[in-house]
Amino acid sequence: MDSWVISQVSFWYTVNKVKPAQVVDKVIELFLDIVTPGRGAGENSWLMKGWRSIEQSFDRADREIEIRNDLRRWDNQFPEIHHELIVRWLSGAVVSIAVTSIYNGLKPRPRKKY
Repeated sequence: MDSWVISQVSFWYTVNKVKPAQVVDKVIELFLDIVTPGRGAGENSWLMKGWRSIEQSFDRADREIEIRNDLRRWDNQFPEIHHELIVRWLSGAVVSIAVTSIYNGLKPRPRKKY
């Protein structure tokens, strides 16, 4: 019973306190770091390094705009499941699982009587 209460309190506290815009920004940033290709071979001159840097910046900005447009399209198509609501629920679930696991790990277990 006490684990259930801890789980519910941590879930709803997190759902109310999380800032979905910051979480979405971080997720987009991490995704772009993974998807955007790094420096390649053949960049031995300063001109090619500068050109590649500009190319990466534009590619990264273009992908970010595309992702944000997809999120906006999702919100318009499914207004009852807004992406910020999904972020809140997922954050709450992760925190709830973590807190419950920590609580159950720290809770003393009753000794078995033989």
